[in-house]
Amino acid sequence: MTDAQARRVLVVANHTESTPQLLEEVKSRARAGCHIALIVPPERHADAPDWAPEDALRRVQRAAADQPVTLLDCGEDAAATIGALVERRECDEIVLSTAREHHEHWHRHTLPKRIGALGIPVTAIPPDPSGWSYAHGFPSDWTRLEVGPLT
Repeated sequence: MTDAQARRVLVVANHTESTPQLLEEVKSRARAGCHIALIVPPERHADAPDWAPEDALRRVQRAAADQPVTLLDCGEDAAATIGALVERRECDEIVLSTAREHHEHWHRHTLPKRIGALGIPVTAIPPDPSGWSYAHGFPSDWTRLEVGPLT
Protein backbone atom coordinates (compact mmCIF):
# COMPACT_ATOMS: atom_id res chain seq x y z
CA MET A 1 0.00 0.00 0.00
CA THR A 2 1.50 3.32 -0.97
CA ASP A 3 1.49 6.30 1.34
CA ALA A 4 -1.20 8.00 -0.78
CA GLN A 5 -3.44 4.92 -0.38
CA ALA A 6 -2.74 4.20 3.29
CA ARG A 7 -5.85 3.73 5.39
CA ARG A 8 -6.34 6.28 8.13
CA VAL A 9 -7.32 4.55 11.35
CA LEU A 10 -8.76 6.55 14.21
CA VAL A 11 -8.10 4.85 17.55
CA VAL A 12 -10.46 6.06 20.29
CA ALA A 13 -9.21 4.64 23.56
CA ASN A 14 -9.25 4.72 27.31
CA HIS A 15 -7.20 2.48 29.53
CA THR A 16 -9.43 -0.54 30.22
CA GLU A 17 -8.99 -4.22 31.03
CA SER A 18 -8.98 -4.74 27.25
CA THR A 19 -6.00 -2.52 26.51
CA PRO A 20 -3.85 -5.54 25.48
CA GLN A 21 -6.41 -6.40 22.77
CA LEU A 22 -6.49 -2.76 21.65
CA LEU A 23 -2.70 -2.72 21.28
CA GLU A 24 -2.84 -5.93 19.22
CA GLU A 25 -5.36 -4.27 16.89
CA VAL A 26 -3.05 -1.25 16.55
CA LYS A 27 -0.10 -3.54 15.82
CA SER A 28 -2.07 -5.31 13.10
CA ARG A 29 -3.15 -2.03 11.46
CA ALA A 30 0.38 -0.60 11.59
CA ARG A 31 1.82 -3.75 9.98
CA ALA A 32 -0.70 -3.25 7.16
CA GLY A 33 0.70 0.24 6.58
CA CYS A 34 -2.15 2.22 8.10
CA HIS A 35 -1.73 5.74 9.44
CA ILE A 36 -2.83 5.83 13.07
CA ALA A 37 -4.44 8.77 14.87
CA LEU A 38 -5.38 8.58 18.56
CA ILE A 39 -8.05 10.28 20.67
CA VAL A 40 -8.22 9.69 24.43
CA PRO A 41 -11.65 10.71 25.75
CA PRO A 42 -11.35 12.24 29.23
CA GLU A 43 -12.55 10.29 32.22
CA ARG A 44 -15.23 11.97 34.28
CA HIS A 45 -14.44 10.25 37.58
CA ALA A 46 -11.39 11.09 39.71
CA ASP A 47 -10.82 7.42 40.59
CA ALA A 48 -11.05 6.18 37.00
CA PRO A 49 -8.01 4.11 35.97
CA ASP A 50 -7.36 6.07 32.80
CA TRP A 51 -4.12 7.00 31.16
CA ALA A 52 -2.81 10.43 30.33
CA PRO A 53 -2.92 11.17 26.58
CA GLU A 54 0.90 11.27 26.45
CA ASP A 55 1.14 7.83 28.10
CA ALA A 56 -1.50 6.47 25.72
CA LEU A 57 0.44 7.89 22.79
CA ARG A 58 3.67 6.19 23.94
CA ARG A 59 1.93 2.82 24.33
CA VAL A 60 0.05 3.04 21.04
CA GLN A 61 3.18 4.20 19.21
CA ARG A 62 5.15 1.28 20.67
CA ALA A 63 2.41 -1.10 19.44
CA ALA A 64 2.62 0.56 16.02
CA ALA A 65 6.29 -0.46 15.90
CA ASP A 66 7.30 3.15 16.42
CA GLN A 67 5.56 4.30 13.26
CA PRO A 68 4.26 7.82 13.72
CA VAL A 69 0.99 8.08 15.63
CA THR A 70 -0.85 11.41 15.71
CA LEU A 71 -2.43 12.41 19.01
CA LEU A 72 -5.60 14.42 18.35
CA ASP A 73 -7.17 16.77 20.86
CA CYS A 74 -10.65 15.51 21.72
CA GLY A 75 -11.90 18.98 22.59
CA GLU A 76 -14.67 19.56 25.10
CA ASP A 77 -16.80 16.70 23.74
CA ALA A 78 -14.91 13.72 22.36
CA ALA A 79 -17.98 12.23 20.65
CA ALA A 80 -18.65 15.51 18.82
CA THR A 81 -15.00 15.68 17.74
CA ILE A 82 -15.14 12.10 16.44
CA GLY A 83 -18.37 12.87 14.59
CA ALA A 84 -16.76 15.87 12.90
CA LEU A 85 -13.71 13.80 11.86
CA VAL A 86 -16.00 11.12 10.41
CA GLU A 87 -18.16 13.58 8.50
CA ARG A 88 -15.06 15.30 7.07
CA ARG A 89 -13.91 11.81 6.05
CA GLU A 90 -10.62 12.20 7.91
CA CYS A 91 -10.59 8.52 8.85
CA ASP A 92 -11.25 5.31 6.95
CA GLU A 93 -11.72 3.08 9.98
CA ILE A 94 -12.26 3.38 13.73
CA VAL A 95 -10.94 1.16 16.51
CA LEU A 96 -12.95 1.88 19.65
CA SER A 97 -11.89 0.80 23.13
CA THR A 98 -13.42 3.10 25.70
CA ALA A 99 -14.85 3.01 29.19
CA ARG A 100 -18.54 2.12 29.39
CA GLU A 101 -19.47 5.65 30.44
CA HIS A 102 -18.47 6.99 27.02
CA HIS A 103 -20.87 4.74 25.10
CA GLU A 104 -23.92 6.86 25.94
CA HIS A 105 -22.19 9.89 24.40
CA TRP A 106 -21.81 8.02 21.11
CA HIS A 107 -25.54 7.41 21.07
CA ARG A 108 -26.46 10.94 22.11
CA HIS A 109 -24.51 12.19 19.08
CA THR A 110 -26.02 9.42 16.88
CA LEU A 111 -22.49 8.31 15.95
CA PRO A 112 -23.34 4.66 15.20
CA LYS A 113 -25.95 5.79 12.67
CA ARG A 114 -23.77 8.53 11.16
CA ILE A 115 -20.72 6.28 10.88
CA GLY A 116 -22.81 3.46 9.42
CA ALA A 117 -24.28 5.81 6.80
CA LEU A 118 -20.77 6.63 5.59
CA GLY A 119 -19.69 2.99 5.56
CA ILE A 120 -16.71 3.44 7.86
CA PRO A 121 -15.83 0.13 9.51
CA VAL A 122 -15.60 0.09 13.30
CA THR A 123 -13.98 -2.47 15.56
CA ALA A 124 -15.33 -2.02 19.08
CA ILE A 125 -13.39 -3.82 21.78
CA PRO A 126 -15.38 -4.54 24.96
CA PRO A 127 -13.97 -2.68 27.97
CA ASP A 128 -13.75 -5.84 30.08
CA PRO A 129 -14.01 -9.64 29.84
CA SER A 130 -17.77 -9.60 30.39
CA GLY A 131 -18.07 -8.71 26.71
CA TRP A 132 -20.98 -6.91 25.10
CA SER A 133 -24.63 -6.72 25.85
CA TYR A 134 -27.57 -5.07 24.17
CA ALA A 135 -27.20 -2.29 26.73
CA HIS A 136 -24.16 -1.00 24.87
CA GLY A 137 -26.33 -0.41 21.83
CA PHE A 138 -23.60 -0.70 19.21
CA PRO A 139 -24.31 -2.42 15.88
CA SER A 140 -23.52 -6.13 16.05
CA ASP A 141 -20.94 -5.90 13.25
CA TRP A 142 -18.91 -3.47 15.40
CA THR A 143 -18.68 -5.84 18.33
CA ARG A 144 -17.20 -8.90 16.73
CA LEU A 145 -14.26 -9.03 19.12
CA GLU A 146 -14.68 -10.88 22.37
CA VAL A 147 -12.28 -10.40 25.22
CA GLY A 148 -10.84 -13.51 26.77
CA PRO A 149 -9.11 -13.86 30.10
CA LEU A 150 -6.19 -11.47 30.39
CA THR A 151 -2.84 -12.98 31.20
